[in-house]
Amino acid sequence: MKFFSFITMLLLLANGLSGQNNITGTIMHDGLLRDYRLHFPPGFSTNKPAPLVFNLHGYTSNAAQQELYSGMNAVADTAGFVVCYPNGIANAWNVGWAFGSTADDTGFISAMIDEFHTKYNIDINRVYSCGMSNGGFMSYKLACDLNNRIAAIASVTGSMVPAQLTTCIPGRAVPVMEIHGTADNVVGYQGTALISAGIPAVLDFWSKNNGCTPSPSVTAVPNTNTADNSTAEKWVYNDCDPHGDVIHFKVLGGAHTWPGSQISVGVTCQDFNASVEIWKFFRRWELPQTSGASADEVSNPAPVPNPFVTDVNLWSRNGGELVIHDISGRQFKAMDLLPGINKVEGTALPQGFYIFTVREGFTTHKYKILKN
Repeated sequence: MKFFSFITMLLLLANGLSGQNNITGTIMHDGLLRDYRLHFPPGFSTNKPAPLVFNLHGYTSNAAQQELYSGMNAVADTAGFVVCYPNGIANAWNVGWAFGSTADDTGFISAMIDEFHTKYNIDINRVYSCGMSNGGFMSYKLACDLNNRIAAIASVTGSMVPAQLTTCIPGRAVPVMEIHGTADNVVGYQGTALISAGIPAVLDFWSKNNGCTPSPSVTAVPNTNTADNSTAEKWVYNDCDPHGDVIHFKVLGGAHTWPGSQISVGVTCQDFNASVEIWKFFRRWELPQTSGASADEVSNPAPVPNPFVTDVNLWSRNGGELVIHDISGRQFKAMDLLPGINKVEGTALPQGFYIFTVREGFTTHKYKILKN
């Protein structure tokens, strides 16, 4: 199934990308030599930690094409963040489809975070992921499985694999943005069996996970380009948890395209720029519970593993209190937390979902945890 293809001119232009602020690199992960493109803004210095945005290509596409098509480098140059365009194995990301890649892409992303933090002093509190189509699916997978390292995600023309709506247990509120056209004939707005969940179902999942009110506020995006055959609405879900807004740009008549792109491969909305809006969203967020933490401490700010079978490890900066309830509100356990890693004995807990409430001083965080 071909999720994203580019015209011949785009291929030629992408192959010619160059510049002193761009480098290519490789990293060995899980027995595979993986590669990526990295763009640094002008004046970048390792003396000052910079945010990092992963920008993931679509199915059958590649890093260079995504770099050109999204136009995100121009935004990075103004805002001062670093952009990484990795390559998936076989031009695909492993998101749980019966086709495409079977590589450990979550581990690959995590390994790059470590590499870039060590080499370039990337701010590991401010690492984000966005992507086109299959890259959007992968960003949602990171929101489910790597949100202890990814502060927020955005998907353009992507979705979630339907099974993820029941298997994804984020354990915290994760800021999410979805940009999607109603006339997308590749990743349909209403979903495709076994391939993609409908966008309304995805928004419902994350708004519930993030504690938002179910009905969003909807405003029209100014129709600044009347010749692009599309208009757009901005949906904002309200009263979400402090660390988890949900925003949706619904492109009425929009195709399987990146709004604002200067390369037109279908009905491309020009009333807003997806790369600009993604960064405006990302810049508001950083990982919770990480201010002043070391790299090792930041790597696990939420309880792990999740799901668990016996014990859960919970990191606390200054100590505090943990209270565990089931989803009906019945309390099962309460314990004091010491600074550092705390081992939470969970063998006696029945199987099911639990809410871990962590209180540290005046701060309270809640995590949804599954006992298998």
